[in-house]
Amino acid sequence: MALTEGCRLAYAAGLILGVLGILGAHRGSLTQAPAVSLLKIPVAGSRQKPPVKFSHRMHEARGVACAQCHHDYQGRRNVWHEGQPVAKCQTCHGLRPEARRLDLKNAYHRQCKGCHLRLRQQRRQAGPIECRDCHRRT
Repeated sequence: MALTEGCRLAYAAGLILGVLGILGAHRGSLTQAPAVSLLKIPVAGSRQKPPVKFSHRMHEARGVACAQCHHDYQGRRNVWHEGQPVAKCQTCHGLRPEARRLDLKNAYHRQCKGCHLRLRQQRRQAGPIECRDCHRRT
C-alpha cells in the first residue's frame, strides 16, 4: 500500500521533530560538555571533603584541549579524541590504586593540581592548588 504525499510529508516532519526533540533534551549536542561539573570522590566518613566545582567553559575559554584531561590510554599513548564518548573517571579509577592505575583522588589531583602547578612554574595564569580553594562548601 502506497502512502499519499501528505502522509509522507507528515511522516518526514514527525521524524525531523523527533530528532530535534532528542537533541534538545541533550542541550543541542550529544558530545557537548556540561558548563559546570561536580567532581566528587565517593568515600564514607568524616574525612570526606566537599566536591570540587569544575567549569568546562572556563577551561575551554582558556584554550585547554579536551584531551589534556580526558583520556583513553593504550600503552603510553592517549588515543581519546574530541567527539568520542567520555567515561566517568570512576569507570577506570577506583577508590584504591590497582595495576598501574591511580586511585580516583590521586588521578584528580594529578590532572588538576598537576596542571595548575606546571602553569605556575611557567609563570602563567593558573588555577588553585590549595585544598580549601577547590573543596568549598556550596
